[in-house]
Amino acid sequence: MFNLAKAMTTLCFLTAGLGGISPLAYADEDEVRVHPEFELYARDAADICRADRLQLRIKLMNVYPEGIVKVDLYGDDEDKFLEKKGKLRKIRVPAEGPGQVICIDLDTPGTYAVASYHDLDADRDLDKKWNFKPKEPYALSTNPNITELRMPKFHEAAFTVGENGTEIELIYYGKKAGPYPGVDTDIED
Repeated sequence: MFNLAKAMTTLCFLTAGLGGISPLAYADEDEVRVHPEFELYARDAADICRADRLQLRIKLMNVYPEGIVKVDLYGDDEDKFLEKKGKLRKIRVPAEGPGQVICIDLDTPGTYAVASYHDLDADRDLDKKWNFKPKEPYALSTNPNITELRMPKFHEAAFTVGENGTEIELIYYGKKAGPYPGVDTDIED
């Protein structure tokens, strides 16, 4: 049966010129897949990096071009950090390699935190070991090296964004993290 809503959505995305990427699959009635290989949708996209906007610019230091990178932005609320309801923004983009920059537009300056992981198998899920430690590379803003078996706290990853935005670097930790000179990213089990 012909679905007019899907046909119109497809036509809109094709004429909008999403970098020549054609929609391949639907997450639901209104969503179009925007990547030929990975399950990525328009809602997953990062913002365009622009110097004239209040933005968080995140430089990924030791990822390699395999799978996708997921970045979650949290506001200043210790109780909601790393909780689904606490996310201000969720970004998923293909991993391109060291030096990749992801930009997120912000409404106001303030205190924020970022949690991220390099989803090597692109299954949209952080793979974990039996002790709940991540099997895939992970990172937090301010790059704390948390060695205890516990969840990170907001204040350990918190940073301040001023009127002109800010730039941060994420260093991924774990056995499968990419090489980064001078930083031991191979954390013991």
